[in-house]
Amino acid sequence: HLFTSPVVREVNEQAKAVARNLELESRTATHLYIWTDCDREGESIGNDIAEICRKVNARIVVRRAHFSSVLPQEIHNAMQQPRELDMRLVEAVQVRIELDLRVGAALTRFQTMRLQSRFAAVQEKTISYGPCQFPTLGFVVDQFLRVENFVPEVFWYIYLEHVKSDGKAVFTWRRQRLFDHEVCFALYAPCVEAAVARVVSVRSRPQEKWRPLPLTTVELQKCCARFLRMSPDAIMNVAESLYNQGFVSYPRTETDQFDRNMDLSGTVAKLTQYPPFAQYAQGLVDGGFKWPRQGRNNDKAHPPIHPVAAAPNLSGDAKRVYEFITRRFLACCSDNAKGHATEVEVEVARERFHTKGLMIIARNYLDIYPYDRWAESTVPVYAEGDTFEPTVLEMRNGTTTAPRLLSDADLVDTMEKNGIGTDATHAQHIKKITDREYIFKTPDGRLTPSTLGVGLVEGYDAIALEVSLSKPYLRRKTERELQQICDGVKTKSE
Repeated sequence: HLFTSPVVREVNEQAKAVARNLELESRTATHLYIWTDCDREGESIGNDIAEICRKVNARIVVRRAHFSSVLPQEIHNAMQQPRELDMRLVEAVQVRIELDLRVGAALTRFQTMRLQSRFAAVQEKTISYGPCQFPTLGFVVDQFLRVENFVPEVFWYIYLEHVKSDGKAVFTWRRQRLFDHEVCFALYAPCVEAAVARVVSVRSRPQEKWRPLPLTTVELQKCCARFLRMSPDAIMNVAESLYNQGFVSYPRTETDQFDRNMDLSGTVAKLTQYPPFAQYAQGLVDGGFKWPRQGRNNDKAHPPIHPVAAAPNLSGDAKRVYEFITRRFLACCSDNAKGHATEVEVEVARERFHTKGLMIIARNYLDIYPYDRWAESTVPVYAEGDTFEPTVLEMRNGTTTAPRLLSDADLVDTMEKNGIGTDATHAQHIKKITDREYIFKTPDGRLTPSTLGVGLVEGYDAIALEVSLSKPYLRRKTERELQQICDGVKTKSE
């Protein structure tokens, strides 16, 4: 019955006062303008509002405002160029809600009743299932099991070092490492016998470190989780608050390319009013400005996340997230870092080794974006054809190290690559499985599953369905088909 019973939609108890207010205002209104967030979920909420208003006034004209920030100019433009509600987006959300409700209700009921009857520890808990929650949990469990089942292996390699009057060079073996001691020794013995290295090539060339791409929601979550040590859910809450205060653009976007019609120079000029970055922004205004790199993604709805006004009075996490967004934007509008790289390749008894050096000539965007590292390294002067006797030439061994548990940033990245959720929902799914105590954080901020989390994933895997419910394949297919509804390729009934 859970898969065939009709779905009843009603107003949430906490929102009934809002619904009554909408009905009251609609009775005498001629037009309704929808100003909800401009994404798939916002379109659906806008349609819910329209349906409430049409119940009491069937003749009301519904128009949709489209905007990416709450700056006065953008609000005026949105009001002057309203659109119709995009019912394809609305239908995609309705399909997702119904599917998630039916599947979630059926499997939550199944596993809760099944486990409560067997384990005292979960008798007071709801063991929920979600079509996005479980693949997300599956990623954490899979990595945990890789770590648990890891068996270290010994490897061997040839280490070459040369000390000259103008410095020391450590050369890396081109084969990197071998897992067979006898084979490695067979290659090492002739090197010891030859005892002379010959410089095969010296390549010197300009090198650039590319400035970052414009900021998407997924990148914001990954970077702030990694650099600011914040959870994806906390990051999005702060970003939403900054957007509502008019300091940054809409924070839910897949776009990593700016429209050529945008006045980015004007935005940079506004940031000269933000004291911490005023000097750097002024340098861009005075001629250092470069149009940002163009990424490959454009959701046709919102520009990349960027500051839209100076925010001098922020504090705490709000200030940290705002400054990251601002640094990223200014870095995008800067020139690449420039340097000069040298690579030296040598040969000992037909085995090749190489070393690299880097001299930074102009830091450019690195001055405002400390999250990227580009370290200088010196290498002594060599000329092609030179020969020398290595200072150290040894066969050494090492041991492979276990992979690390996933971090928040790793998990968001894995979810995106596997099509689980959207940029707008990644944080919610991670928070949900954390709240359900399926996963928790280690002291160093890594994600590890609870015994319950491991048991759930291994239980579904053991059922041996054609496609495991803890794997991303089914949800990825669903998300792809939802996008086809948005694009008009499929209908809701299909």
